[in-house]
Amino acid sequence: APKMPRLSAFLLLLAVQAASGFQSRIPTFGHTVLRTRSCFEPSYTVAKPTKSPFFRSLRAGGGPAAPTVPDHAVVSLLEDCKGWGLARFVMVNPAGSVLETAARMDLSMTGFNVPGKGQYLTIATDDKLFECHINLSKVETVSFSQEPAKVGGHTLHVMRIKGPDGPLLSIMLQYDTAKGAGNYFEGSVEAFDKVMKKYGPETKFS
Repeated sequence: APKMPRLSAFLLLLAVQAASGFQSRIPTFGHTVLRTRSCFEPSYTVAKPTKSPFFRSLRAGGGPAAPTVPDHAVVSLLEDCKGWGLARFVMVNPAGSVLETAARMDLSMTGFNVPGKGQYLTIATDDKLFECHINLSKVETVSFSQEPAKVGGHTLHVMRIKGPDGPLLSIMLQYDTAKGAGNYFEGSVEAFDKVMKKYGPETKFS
């Protein structure tokens, strides 16, 4: 068999060495991946995750080692509301957004502290698909009202947890969507009326 000229073999060896030594960095959201290419088989080495502010949760700022229920009057009030059944939670961001979601009122409650910000109450479903954190040091009053809806005119049953700058969270009874607006689930309106009668139109917590 004819032999390959020495110059061609030398150039081929240089090309293989250059290809196997080529490395590039690929930035990802949470990791820096070091990629090594060769002419035979690529291999990947994953470096340690980089710190990203998007991975930080509110609880990362501090909290008890074991979940505890805060000794606060708002906790007792929410305990009284567990008989409401399905409710709608509304949070208005003054920057220009409104968040609405629904969950049953028999929520779990735990607390944690954030240094420099105070004690927070977490209300959540067991599967954590619904989770809300309330800064208890910001709660000043809780009010109850029965008022006509801006759209449709049906009666709304609303509890508003308010702070120094306005409502922190609004909670209202969720009507039965199968029956239409204003048709609430059996027993929910009576349960709301019972809590409103106990606490009155407005209760101060500071």
